[in-house]
Amino acid sequence: MESLAFSLAYAIPAFGAAIGVGLIGFAGLSAAGRNPEKIGDIRTLMVLAISFTDALAIIGIIVAILSKVM
Repeated sequence: MESLAFSLAYAIPAFGAAIGVGLIGFAGLSAAGRNPEKIGDIRTLMVLAISFTDALAIIGIIVAILSKVM
């Protein structure tokens, strides 16, 4: 049962982060298609948003490891 809890404690935030990164990429490419001269600004905002989204997955693995240890 502990291994299932450990797997779910990481899988759910990782799944959410993966969906978030997909949505960010979709929105960024749509924005670049509508306004190609702003591609530098859009790319910067996409990288920043993706890093914040990936922080959720990192927090998820930290929580999973801490819950397994304690």
